[in-house]
Amino acid sequence: MKRSIISLLSLSIIVLVISCTSNIDVYQEAFQVEKLSESKSDWQSIMFSSYDRTGGNDDGFNGTYSKLRIENGNSILAEVEGGGYIGRIWFPDSRIDQSGLLNLEGEHIKIYLDNKDVPEFDLPIEDLFTGKQEGFPVGLVGKGLGGYFCYVPIPFSNYCKVEVEGTGVKFYQINIQKYAGQKIIECYRKNNAQTINQLLESSGKKLLKGGVIANGDCYVTSLDILSGETKSFEIKNESAQIVGFQLETTPDKLEQLLKSRIRFFWDGNSEASIDLQVNMFFAIADSLSFYQSLIAGFSGGKLYNNLPMPFFQNAKIEIESSGNIHVKISYTLSRRLSDNVNYLTAFYNEEVPANDPGRSYTWLNIEGEGHYVGTFLMTEGQTVSEKHLPVWLEGDEVFICDAEMNIHGTGTEDYFNCGWYGVPGRLYNSGSFPLHGFSQYEMDTIGKASAYRWHVNDPVPFKKSIQVSVEHGTNNTVEANYKSTAFYYLNANGKGVK
Repeated sequence: MKRSIISLLSLSIIVLVISCTSNIDVYQEAFQVEKLSESKSDWQSIMFSSYDRTGGNDDGFNGTYSKLRIENGNSILAEVEGGGYIGRIWFPDSRIDQSGLLNLEGEHIKIYLDNKDVPEFDLPIEDLFTGKQEGFPVGLVGKGLGGYFCYVPIPFSNYCKVEVEGTGVKFYQINIQKYAGQKIIECYRKNNAQTINQLLESSGKKLLKGGVIANGDCYVTSLDILSGETKSFEIKNESAQIVGFQLETTPDKLEQLLKSRIRFFWDGNSEASIDLQVNMFFAIADSLSFYQSLIAGFSGGKLYNNLPMPFFQNAKIEIESSGNIHVKISYTLSRRLSDNVNYLTAFYNEEVPANDPGRSYTWLNIEGEGHYVGTFLMTEGQTVSEKHLPVWLEGDEVFICDAEMNIHGTGTEDYFNCGWYGVPGRLYNSGSFPLHGFSQYEMDTIGKASAYRWHVNDPVPFKKSIQVSVEHGTNNTVEANYKSTAFYYLNANGKGVK
């Protein structure tokens, strides 16, 4: 009997340990960019938004589609059964002539987690974005270029609902990462608030700092390349991932470097997974539009891209120069490589101009398994009125994953966490944040707008296919020039795996 009790106790301890180790702590995983290459096959990304269900442009102006329903006089914006986490919350200023949200009356936002009756968070909605509210630190939250954004992960085990007081909601987007695996998502609990807040503060500082963001061994090599010539170097007999990649040249050659071409080949594949003009790989419009973000940009005289780039046997990097240049290449290798990583891949597209009234502009359209992690978009077109409005930015983005529409946006600048283009104090000039921004915003009779967004906290997984597009103006009615790079991870399908 005693041995049975001991055996039962031992079994209980084993079950407890297994249960604990089977849980997912979203806060521990948050913003670990070096893990962005790992498979997200157990996840699905969805978005609730105020987009016009008729295909028009009433994406919040009249509040027609600005809530799922009204409940006890309040607006329900999102509701999900099952486990996951809120990855992103975005609102713009509600009025064109005055800053503030909803009816500008300090209405509360209430977030219910695993409890349908008592909210876990209940605070004035604008306090969610100021950085003054504990648990919502600057870096993960903020306001600028007409948009309010929150990237604080808010996990739940089996239920989530987002509600705001009253019915004054207009424009909004809420991204949720739904979990479909066998583990348990550890829900936010107030008794863990101090530990969670410390982790979030650290993540916020990491986002604001930028630069090389993962530990590893640093290497430097140089190439002297003649105009029109292609040179390369290889990383051989390695199983690792590049966690920081930089290019540097003399200031007088920088424009030529940006116009050069860069290619990445993984594990002996003859076809490059990345084949881009240099400026498109580093998400930079031109030498007058430098900026810094967590993932890519220009700092200390160097172009940098921090997206992790795993390979299992070797990597080959190739540069085709547009002029006679000397290029210094720096990269950081991490040999802590998970078994379930995917190859970083990029898709470039351009339509100059995009003018088909029946077809949206394509960011990505492929078959396979992987997850979408970033967008860099360059646009140029004729503006409207004396205010020089880039009306092509009215177009909504749409993500169709595995033949299901998971994300439908409310306007191009909204996808980039901004709002109200052409309005002083809103999207009226360029600006950069850790995960998004308009690195170029120049408006005259002809306007240029270039923007980036990194899906670090809200990657978009797909198992069979993904189609990502954006309208050029409402219902594709505006002619404009479009160039873009979509960054995504694609399953290696066993190639190169040891």
